[in-house]
Amino acid sequence: MPRSGSFPIEFAVTPRFDVFYALHSLTSSAPTPVDPWKSKALARLPRDFERAAKRIAPLPIFWPLLADAIQSVPGEVAFEEVLSSIHEMPVDELQRNILSGIFHDRNTVDSLVTRDKSLRQMLADDKLPGAELLGHFGLRPYNESSRSASAISLLLSKPNSFRDELALVLQKFWQTGFRHDWSALETGLRAESIRMRDLREERSPGDLGRELNLPVVFDDEAREIRPKTGSPIGYDRVDRCYVIPSAFNARRWWAKYETKAQRVTLYLPVTTESRSPNMVVEEDRKASDLPATHRSAINAESVFRALGDTTRYAIASILARTPTTSADLARSLKVSKPTITHHVHALRSAGLIAETPSGGSTKLTLRRDTVAALSGAAVEQLFSSTGDLPLDTTRKRRKS
Repeated sequence: MPRSGSFPIEFAVTPRFDVFYALHSLTSSAPTPVDPWKSKALARLPRDFERAAKRIAPLPIFWPLLADAIQSVPGEVAFEEVLSSIHEMPVDELQRNILSGIFHDRNTVDSLVTRDKSLRQMLADDKLPGAELLGHFGLRPYNESSRSASAISLLLSKPNSFRDELALVLQKFWQTGFRHDWSALETGLRAESIRMRDLREERSPGDLGRELNLPVVFDDEAREIRPKTGSPIGYDRVDRCYVIPSAFNARRWWAKYETKAQRVTLYLPVTTESRSPNMVVEEDRKASDLPATHRSAINAESVFRALGDTTRYAIASILARTPTTSADLARSLKVSKPTITHHVHALRSAGLIAETPSGGSTKLTLRRDTVAALSGAAVEQLFSSTGDLPLDTTRKRRKS
């Protein structure tokens, strides 16, 4: 059986899909697995957000469609790259990328983009494939005044305006809180990505797909990928296949992008239990419930300085997941015990370490309450109008 190393599977951690999947959950009226997160996210949005969002995504199903806008940008991209890619791409490419998710026919998409046929004319064609999908998008039966028809008409007639509105809605969503959510989720998603990468070394693509419950089937014997609907995809046609840990893809969406050379790039976002958006909400609530006296007891400068060292940050990352002894830390990080002792002392002095006797040793744990209260403590101390300013620089401390 061929190992997955013989097939171009890569792993990436990126918000390029989750930001759109989160917006789908946010705008859907149906119950979702992230309803606690949804309640908080809705409360922090500006009043005009819903009106602006519905101009480009009149139905929730439009959000995973709009994730296809940057399909020509490969692999792992940061949110800022998502925005810049949308701003910089030619408008006809933006049109084709989005429309190809509704009309799964290149000739149909070309006719709409070049304006050879109007949207009304195209949808009036009884032979147009994908009638059921068109119904899901609110385009059949056709109603010129419907929100769905208006959104697609805006994309076709005023693509620059559509692009600007899409970028503005995404930026507002990011800035009003999803940036914090993603930052809180990213560490767990990266840990999950490492676990997936380790599995890849041991399993064939078919076994890996079953282990991760991927939305497509890898048939190693036939050397093809079989989706639930549509034609199989031969292994030899795949340029790259990205597996992406996801916090919001409960619907098991995936994407297939064709290149001009008739090859394909696959994206398989996989929802994991490594860290739920609901946990972020619960931790935020606990942090807000901490009394001001607890927050003020934290020296934000000391905590930031302690975590600013890469080795100490690695130690904190380990201790956040598993209580560990200093000896085990030295073995895991391949550094000397005196070095570990030095770094643990710095973390302990900043209030980041809790210690529990265990047999003949001591288990160290990262203090969740200190990390949770850090943001509030930093706000109080940085924006305080009283007290001395800590204006010593690193250069001054070294000279002294």
